Amino acid sequence: MIGYQTAAPKLIRPTATMHKPVAAPIKQSTSNPGKVTEIIMRDDELSNMPMLMPLLAQLSRDDRWFVWVAPPVVLPKALLADAGIDLSKVILLKPDENHSVYDLSRQALKAGTCHAVITWPGYLSEDELNGLEDAAREGASQGIVIRGRHNA
Repeated sequence: MIGYQTAAPKLIRPTATMHKPVAAPIKQSTSNPGKVTEIIMRDDELSNMPMLMPLLAQLSRDDRWFVWVAPPVVLPKALLADAGIDLSKVILLKPDENHSVYDLSRQALKAGTCHAVITWPGYLSEDELNGLEDAAREGASQGIVIRGRHNA
């Protein structure tokens, strides 16, 4: 796990999430059940990252952790800070021989301590995608799965 620190972003959040949560994550689950959104990219090139920066900045504004699982590269801190990403709330998780991208993503979503989990898993089976959706609901977290078209 690697944590970053920088200034907070100044982006407007959608109306449905404008309020700051006042309850613990468990109570939040009744009003925010959690979900998973897939983003299918044409390719896995870094040229697609700039379009994701506003989304990442917006997601980093919540009071809970923002987890990135297996990003294709670790982007420079200055680039992320310039995009408005609050690096003090970002946790990077890297898979190893004991923990797959899927397992790390599912555990982070299920924990209830993360507002959002963004993952680059490559191929996911329908059962794995359903597992991520179940974990997101249980942890009241938002999951974002980014895959190349060839892995969709």
